[in-house]
Amino acid sequence: MSRPIFIAIILLIAVVGSVFRLQDLAERPMHGDEAVNAAKLGETIEGRGYEYDPHEYHGPTLNYLTLIPSWLGGVGNFVELQEPILRVVPVVFGMLLVLIFLPIGDGLGRVASVFVALFTAVSPAMVFYSRYFIHEMLLVCFTAGTIVCGYRYLKRPGIMWASLVGVCLGLMHATKETFVIALGAMGAALCMMLCARWRVGHRVNDIKRLRPAHCTMMLLAAAAVSVTFFSSFFSNAEGVRDSVLAYTNYFDRAGHTSPHVHPWHYYLGLLSLYQFDDGPVFSEWIILVLALVGLGFTARGSFGGGNAVLLRFVALYTVLMTVIYSLIPYKTPWCLLSFYHGIILLAGVGVACLFRFKSIFFRLALGAVLLVGTSHLVWQSNAANGRFNADSRNPYVYGHTGMDIFEIANRIKEMAQAHEAGLATPIQIYCPGNDYWPLPWYLRGHQVEYTNTVNEASQSAPVILIQPPLEEALIRKLYELPPPGQKELYMHLFDESGRETKMELRPGVEIRGFVAKSLWDRHERARAEADSTTEGLQQ
Repeated sequence: MSRPIFIAIILLIAVVGSVFRLQDLAERPMHGDEAVNAAKLGETIEGRGYEYDPHEYHGPTLNYLTLIPSWLGGVGNFVELQEPILRVVPVVFGMLLVLIFLPIGDGLGRVASVFVALFTAVSPAMVFYSRYFIHEMLLVCFTAGTIVCGYRYLKRPGIMWASLVGVCLGLMHATKETFVIALGAMGAALCMMLCARWRVGHRVNDIKRLRPAHCTMMLLAAAAVSVTFFSSFFSNAEGVRDSVLAYTNYFDRAGHTSPHVHPWHYYLGLLSLYQFDDGPVFSEWIILVLALVGLGFTARGSFGGGNAVLLRFVALYTVLMTVIYSLIPYKTPWCLLSFYHGIILLAGVGVACLFRFKSIFFRLALGAVLLVGTSHLVWQSNAANGRFNADSRNPYVYGHTGMDIFEIANRIKEMAQAHEAGLATPIQIYCPGNDYWPLPWYLRGHQVEYTNTVNEASQSAPVILIQPPLEEALIRKLYELPPPGQKELYMHLFDESGRETKMELRPGVEIRGFVAKSLWDRHERARAEADSTTEGLQQ
């Protein structure tokens, strides 16, 4: 395959990948984590600054890089932010991940690189989380960038490539704390490969290739990037210290104290075979099978036209990452991307190795399998990002906001429009443990009081949202405590033909709504008048 054809194919695949990633970015409800990240971004846009929080939030790159589309879109505050502006950043890095291995086509082999790009472009997991306003896709892309730049440096050592390795490492650190896992796996893979080389007498040559100036430049570049981001561009020196102290918190989370503890095979189960209730079967079997093939050929010393050193590194790194992430009890589905991109690399190698067989019948059979497998990936990507984009029957949906959120937000908007205060209409939201996200996103611009207890001394707002565990305390506040003649009658906010409709923030997290009868009556009169006006115009 000639270089121009190789580049053209990769670019065409990138276009296909962009179609999957860019369509209907606002259609899926905002996950709670997305809403939290958006709120942090809103503070930065509004001039309140950004400070890294080592206890709850990940690194600052997502926040600062999203300022670019925000500025380009003319966003001046939190209220003006929209889902496409937020989600376009992981989209960009998801597309960059499709293209990022172009510079090492000679290392992976061009056939392998084409299929790596193809599988990355259409993989349901990769596409789904390329449309998620979280840090994961950025981390995976910067990790891939480290591998690419590291390979180019080894091929032709120089200050530029050494510096770029450092920049990528600094961006990894400034993106998410789990970068240490990838860094450890990279280091372990390199050590294993060096030990194997030194056994056969390559120690002297390897030491001679080590250039202190280049290593120094790499470390300086990594430190410069990391410090710049964590210090909020030199306005918060404590952020650099906190970037180190954060690991105490995250090491604790990685243990058995988290609600996100899952068995070792959790990730592999999501990728290999997932079916929930009456949903479709999701499986990225074609990538997993081909990755095993690629791993087998690499272990045997057959590299499908790729660079032996690079492919051995990829194989060791991927195995180590998969084992580490499988053994860590703390698991959320998006974390699988950190090792899955390595699996996709091995899958591309597997295809290249299989195509080296000369039998025409074997090649035709392989082509048919690839066509079926890739078509299945495409169908799954459409389903995962369309009909099942917020459905538990999608393996990559995890603690996700349900479609009820749109009705909840619309109903509150209607009540605010009926109130004389408009957006300043007082709203109270009572949720134990402050489990109210992503409501701050959907109610941005409204006058909302969030609390985890019912304050009997405060005045009741005309619109109230509450979770069932606190409802008894609210009923007491509304109907038992006020003296005679001062009680306000409340109606169910989510009322359907005189009966309350059950609403959920996400599966298992019910939210109930109450509205003062006086406001409800005003809303009903306004709606009746609007209907009458519409009928008059139609006549």
